[in-house]
Amino acid sequence: MTEQNRQQAIRLFVAVLALTALADGLGNNIFSNYFNEVFHINSVQRGLIEIPREGPGVLCMVLVAALGALGNLWMSVAAQALVLVGFIVLGWMSPSYGVMLVFMFIHSLGMHLFMPLNDTISMDLAEKGQVGATLGKFKGVTTLFSMAAAVLVFWGFRSGFFSFETKRILPFALGAVVTAGAVVLLALMALTTPMKSGVKRHKLLFRRQYMPYYMVTLAYGCQKRIRIVFAPWVIINLLGQGADTVALLTIVTYFARTLTAPIIGRLLDRLGVRNMLWAEAAYIAVSFSAMGVLAGMLARGSFQWDDWQIWLVFGAYVLCVLFEQFSIVHSYMMRSIALDPGEVTQTLSVGLSVDHVMAILASPIMGLVWNAWGVQYVFYLAAASVLLQIFAASMTQEKAS
Repeated sequence: MTEQNRQQAIRLFVAVLALTALADGLGNNIFSNYFNEVFHINSVQRGLIEIPREGPGVLCMVLVAALGALGNLWMSVAAQALVLVGFIVLGWMSPSYGVMLVFMFIHSLGMHLFMPLNDTISMDLAEKGQVGATLGKFKGVTTLFSMAAAVLVFWGFRSGFFSFETKRILPFALGAVVTAGAVVLLALMALTTPMKSGVKRHKLLFRRQYMPYYMVTLAYGCQKRIRIVFAPWVIINLLGQGADTVALLTIVTYFARTLTAPIIGRLLDRLGVRNMLWAEAAYIAVSFSAMGVLAGMLARGSFQWDDWQIWLVFGAYVLCVLFEQFSIVHSYMMRSIALDPGEVTQTLSVGLSVDHVMAILASPIMGLVWNAWGVQYVFYLAAASVLLQIFAASMTQEKAS
């Protein structure tokens, strides 16, 4: 790929990342409210809905193996086309509950398929020795537009511009429009950009040499439950706060991510994968443990609303959720230990599937731990999962990227 082609591809891909981040913020981040206000589901239904929502993550490795002949860019076009179909039905066609589940599955299938492709394309567009910095910059773009989507959602529902009571669900309709733009730009990239790597073998790929990466994704699947489920539940359940407070904390978190993502990327190039895995483990252990201590105090009624310590809970929440920025380390790790560049996409897809299997198993276990021993032990358990990352770091023999 010539430098001119690479720079053109980077500009197109930055636009794709901006559009997909906006779409995700207008769709995936408000699904829980959509289920509640449109279909008035009960707690049992809410739990079952996670199967079609998270199931596609487990299927990701099968899809990548089956569609590998298309190449990374055309697979990305197919992935975003699936997201678009889901948005059109959910936003414009007022589906019944059963139809909604089918097209939410299709939407989620496209979203999960794009995840490993996004990382692979990002690394393919990087200059030699600048992979971490490039990943950090791309992550910063995604975070910036995710924050913009969060602000738009907050303003839209607070002002009444967005509503779940109308026949057309405007946030989903807007998500369809921006996703259509992403499909067009990805197709243009596929037609004009010669990518240096693709899927080498069109079958499921497991290698003993990639065990450190699988270990990291196992830990990450457990830790994600804190970001997605249990940290927000501390704010909602123990502090009694509504969606507006969670939205404001989300905006603060996204703003912090725009600052930290490029820093993590530069440190990754400078320090290497092994040192960054140790740094990630230390960060998670400290932030999750701190949140566990504070959540335990809340559960025992040790805080009052006029206590200054309440702001410590908000700060700990932001720190816990910020750990997600280290996900770029995991993708970089896979590239650095890959035996062949053509195996990167497939192995990232296997990692995503491992991540989701762990997530599905960890959620009920952590819920039982919360009920049996207390909320603090959920955070301590997630903090203990960093042992897998420490072991992975000790096993990693990285190559120059």
